[in-house]
Amino acid sequence: MTRRDDGEKSNDEEIAITEVSAEVLEELSHLFGGTQGDEDSVEVVVVEATDETSVVSADVTTGHTVAIGKDLTPMAEVISLISEPGLEPDLTPAPADPLLTPMSQRGDVMEVVDDRGGTVVIVDDEMDRVVIVDEDRPDPRFEERQRRHKRRERLRKVKWFKLTLGISVLVAIVLGVLASPLFAIRNVVFEGNVYTSAQTIEDVTNLLEGTSVFTADTSAARDKVLEDPWVSEVRITTDFPGSALVEVAERVPVVWYVGEDQRARVIDARGFIIAVLEGWPTKYLQVTGTGASLEAGSFADDVYRAAAQLVLALPDEIRGRVKSLELAGGGELSMILKEGTIVRFGPPTDLQNKLVAVVVLFRRQDPATLLVVDVSTGNPTVQVR
Repeated sequence: MTRRDDGEKSNDEEIAITEVSAEVLEELSHLFGGTQGDEDSVEVVVVEATDETSVVSADVTTGHTVAIGKDLTPMAEVISLISEPGLEPDLTPAPADPLLTPMSQRGDVMEVVDDRGGTVVIVDDEMDRVVIVDEDRPDPRFEERQRRHKRRERLRKVKWFKLTLGISVLVAIVLGVLASPLFAIRNVVFEGNVYTSAQTIEDVTNLLEGTSVFTADTSAARDKVLEDPWVSEVRITTDFPGSALVEVAERVPVVWYVGEDQRARVIDARGFIIAVLEGWPTKYLQVTGTGASLEAGSFADDVYRAAAQLVLALPDEIRGRVKSLELAGGGELSMILKEGTIVRFGPPTDLQNKLVAVVVLFRRQDPATLLVVDVSTGNPTVQVR
């Protein structure tokens, strides 16, 4: 073993080793002589040291003596390890890695071809630095698959576009044929209309005539009919090849009253004002008294709705005897019979039970013999003539 030159001491300086024990010599013989079986192949020579030079030479590869010493310290002995010829270590390079077989070397550049067809280039410009450059060469099969995929996508889009365009054209043709004058409505028939205004019938007829039975706006025609206060419900159907049927359900008038403007208001069982008349109707029962001057299509007060429902609930045996209904102050309701008998119902509440009490009484006693029947409290009280 030698030391490097440090600039202050000469290359001739040597390290002196003194008092080398037998154990150290044996360990050195094992280190430089290979295996234990070859102990005789290395010779250890101990020589006398001088003051000027102390040497321990051992070279297992060439057999030369390497000087190890220090001139300042006298050595008692010098150890020389000399290997015999034919026992030099094998410095033959190891066989090449088979994985690097496809490698070709050009100067300081090595190319390795991977299994995908790409090339990995290793540039070795300096011994202490390795730069890896990957020159990726795309797989032609991959590019072909990409082109095929893009072509399929374009064909798919073109196919859907053609399909959508064809459907749109077909729908347009069908709608054009259905809306043509070949299927126009030429006859409009109304059923169930009694009090429906002639103006309403004319407007609906003009709305439907000339349109196709397949595309006629029956919803708009229905709304037009329902604008008439007499109409409660309507159904419109079209018949091939060119007709339309309008079925009307009109409201049923029940009672009427006089408004502050001295015009009669005809109402149904819901209190809906069907019509406003200049004269006084004779087909319906009158609720005497003066009410609000409301227009047709609006709802009257609750007391008039209660009077209409009472009239509808009257049994036939009593309905024929009723002359009119009377609305007194405070909203109390009374019924006047043709014989002059007055039936007082009081507030328009619990009219069903009150009417049952009146029916039972009239079946037990002739109404003509009674002057006043009061059922406002729920228990009938009678005043005889």
